[in-house]
Amino acid sequence: MSNYIGGLPRPPLLQSPNFFTGAWAAWFSNAQVILADVSNSGPTSARPTSQLYVGKFYFDTTLGLPVWLKTPGSSPVWVNAAGTAV
Repeated sequence: MSNYIGGLPRPPLLQSPNFFTGAWAAWFSNAQVILADVSNSGPTSARPTSQLYVGKFYFDTTLGLPVWLKTPGSSPVWVNAAGTAV
């Protein structure tokens, strides 16, 4: 099968651990970043200030609501699900 996950070839079964290099290592690295981002939570004062991108998720425990980054930059704008800045 040539199109397995994200266009990467299916890894052969019982392959050596050295198989997971190159494209697969990059895929797992990206997956780790995504999974870390979707489980990000804490108080309002601890919202992320680096590696910001539009749509970044954060569960704000002070508000008790999920928020998403609308505008990254020096003054990031976070919004709730209704699009209201919080």
